[in-house]
Amino acid sequence: MNLRRAILAAAILSLISTTGSFANALMGRYSPDQRSYTAEKLQLPVALSWECVGSKFANNNTSPVVAGDRCFITCGTLVYAVNMKTGEMLWKYPSNGNLSSTVRSTAATSNGMLYFGCGDGMLYCLDGETGKFEWAFQTRGALRCPPVIYDGVIYIGSDDNSLYAVNAVTGEAVWSKPFTAKDDITGGIALGSGMIIVSCMDGNLYGINAGSGKLRWGPLRMAMAPIRTSPIISENTAIIALGDVVYGLNVRSGQVKWSINLSSESAATPACDGSTLYVSCRDKKVYAYNIAGRHPSTKWIAPADFGAISLSSPVVADDTVFITGSKGVVAAFDVADGSLKWRYMIAPAAGSGLAYTDAASSPTISDGTLTILTDDGVLHCFASNAPDAETPLTYNRKPVTGSSIPAAPPFRFSSVVYDIGSGVDFSSLSLSLDGQAIDHTVDFSNSTISALYGAGDESKTVKKLTDGIHKVMLTGKDYAGNTLEDEWYFNADSSLVPPKQDTGKMTQDPTKTSDKNTIRRLPGTPNPGGASSPPLPPMSGDRGGRGSRGGDTSGRGNRGDRGGGNPGGGGGRSRGY
Repeated sequence: MNLRRAILAAAILSLISTTGSFANALMGRYSPDQRSYTAEKLQLPVALSWECVGSKFANNNTSPVVAGDRCFITCGTLVYAVNMKTGEMLWKYPSNGNLSSTVRSTAATSNGMLYFGCGDGMLYCLDGETGKFEWAFQTRGALRCPPVIYDGVIYIGSDDNSLYAVNAVTGEAVWSKPFTAKDDITGGIALGSGMIIVSCMDGNLYGINAGSGKLRWGPLRMAMAPIRTSPIISENTAIIALGDVVYGLNVRSGQVKWSINLSSESAATPACDGSTLYVSCRDKKVYAYNIAGRHPSTKWIAPADFGAISLSSPVVADDTVFITGSKGVVAAFDVADGSLKWRYMIAPAAGSGLAYTDAASSPTISDGTLTILTDDGVLHCFASNAPDAETPLTYNRKPVTGSSIPAAPPFRFSSVVYDIGSGVDFSSLSLSLDGQAIDHTVDFSNSTISALYGAGDESKTVKKLTDGIHKVMLTGKDYAGNTLEDEWYFNADSSLVPPKQDTGKMTQDPTKTSDKNTIRRLPGTPNPGGASSPPLPPMSGDRGGRGSRGGDTSGRGNRGDRGGGNPGGGGGRSRGY
């Protein structure tokens, strides 16, 4: 009896260490079933703790993976290991030069080893401690499918139409021959209930026995090929979003159990916490559906307004769903009702030449941190315990301070509001003209608050402004509670003729915002009265005084180093506290 209890206790401890550890995010979407779910709870709000600079790679959809105190990222033709506590770059692979092709899928780590697929058709294995090459497994096509690791076996799809099973220790093939489909296996695969669900570019789904690699069911013809999405498994249900429909299938048989008609086309692979499915759509909203019963039902009264196009799968961390997207927008919503808990906009690296940077990869929550990799090659780490004493800053205020405008309406007021620490709480912002509040809108994609005063509402009579000086006031706060109070002045002149409103055909998209209202981090010190362009993150002597702007070339730096002089892509940046 004592021996049985000892064995049971050891088994429980082993289960806790492998499935209950919050310190690790070992593969893309956390687990072989690809549900994008972790039980870890991240206390919000979070603030920027450190940043580490890799190499710029457009449309980089590879997410950070974390094992212990190490974070691994891939940026085009380079792979990096970063210290999770300091943001210091530990190594890069290759140490000199570049890979012969690009890495387009999230890596995976297990037992101290790092695995990633490459466009050269090889699955690489590196020592996670040193970055030393261990072995490579050659396929006949590019590898764009993220590796999934289960029970010591790596499963990965290839552009040679095949699915491979590789021993994670020896690098040898596990199956006598790979499973072969009719087209490329480029998207992700999901593993659960002894089955591997494979989506293929020919528009078919396959159910594969994980032990033998033999076909169990399929090919099941779907409505379209999986361009932006891949399957996940929850309980005994395989789930895939294709276009504006989400399908739930029996894992063992492939029989369709249910479907959900979406209000808009799905933007990325859904996430699931077991009972609720979270779907990001092209209409810039996130939808939640109860899937515990026989028929899915809408969970939230209204979808969550993300404010940007999602470019990657949402991630569910306990009671919060996190999502990243175009123009560096990041948001966190309550899983219970979809209410906003936190929002942040990531600005591009100085010298990147980018007007904005996309966050095309899923965020990673691990050990009390949120890490996000953006297209400019920067790994951003946010933490609940990171201090933030800086107030939000304003840029590109309109009308320009000291300028003269016609006294006759309409009048347009706007300003970019940006906070590098914990992010701007846009719900707290208010605009007033000469002490009178005015209605405003917020564009999250460029962090701009604006108001068109005296236009579009015939029920209200808007008088001309009196000639002379008028004051615009903008107030608000960031998520850490630092308050913003900014005011600027302009001159109203009745002798000036208001600009004529054009009528007729337009050739320019009116929804496209000028680059003048786009946040950039540019070298230089901001003007507290409103800089023409956002500077690098504030340094010593810049409003808050944290860190210094230096030329650290050791691969580690402080906020503002952005690469530390390493042209090959390498450098870290801590907050300097």
